Amino acid sequence: MKEFIEFTECEMENYKNYRGKCKKYCEDLIKEDPSLRLVRGHYYCPLWGEQAHWWVEDKEGNIIDPTKDQFPSKGMGEYIEFSGIVYCEVCGKEMKEEEATWMSRFPVCNDNDWCARTLVGV
Repeated sequence: MKEFIEFTECEMENYKNYRGKCKKYCEDLIKEDPSLRLVRGHYYCPLWGEQAHWWVEDKEGNIIDPTKDQFPSKGMGEYIEFSGIVYCEVCGKEMKEEEATWMSRFPVCNDNDWCARTLVGV
């Protein structure tokens, strides 16, 4: 049986304020300091697991995460930069993100249309 985590009012407010707004908040920081680098990847929250995420890094590689409070671990988890590699949802073929065909949020390879048709059930 899965346990439910009860949020405090402050945690719920942080979730509402920051969830889904990571890239926008990071872009706002870059407008203030163009030396920052926008990073796309995943944040590994010890309580929620891997979460798609955006953050910025300064010239020294220090992570600055303006939306870290949306997570129960408040940025104490692991930040993993996206490598640019995706895997076909059907056959598992490794490819660069820009080489994939996207079926909703699922990448499929372009070798033929078999994988795309299989994914949608035809």
